[in-house]
Amino acid sequence: MARVKPSAAIAFLFMLAACSSTGNSDYSQFYRALRQSAAASFGNGRITKDQAAAIAYASMGYRVNGGTEQLVVLATDANGEQLWTSKARIVIVTRDGRIARTVGLLHDRTGMSPRTGEQLAAVTAALNGNVTYRRLEDFPDIPAYGVMLTCTLSKKRAETITILGRGIQTIRIDESCRSSDRKWSFTDRFWVAPDASLVWRSLQHVDPTGTVVETEILRPPG
Repeated sequence: MARVKPSAAIAFLFMLAACSSTGNSDYSQFYRALRQSAAASFGNGRITKDQAAAIAYASMGYRVNGGTEQLVVLATDANGEQLWTSKARIVIVTRDGRIARTVGLLHDRTGMSPRTGEQLAAVTAALNGNVTYRRLEDFPDIPAYGVMLTCTLSKKRAETITILGRGIQTIRIDESCRSSDRKWSFTDRFWVAPDASLVWRSLQHVDPTGTVVETEILRPPG
């Protein structure tokens, strides 16, 4: 299980304050979702179908460095970003399935943006061919700011994955990135719906120390 930093509680409150201004029609429903997620008790391994079904909101499972799978619920979905969180003060912000920011991990990623004058390529862009682009990332806990990565997205093959006992047809996309200034290189993997509507599962390297976060959508939004 991920270790929560003492400063995460403060950051978490700021994130919640931001959520309240995004225009959600029923913010109290979000707090009910948090209570539900906190009440769920998971043992070692992955979340079961019955455990996931007990959460009446869009939800995602995540594992840090192969640890026990934990559950976060969807708090907000606005401006192309989805904010997932739990009462345990873990926040994961995703954009097109890619982890853009985190709160509560040992080393948080607090910023991800394209290089000036460029665009941050969507993961699903690789369905139409290889895409190479550059992005900047911030890691204040290390500290490291403006870490430049050159990344290439490539479509691999069709794969059937299993989530909560259900087989799901996907296309695997790999994203290989490298940073010459920090001697950091890695390959992330994304399992995408064939119609590009959803990233069902991912395996992502989220900081230069080598932290790996796996995600899978348990209950899709909508």
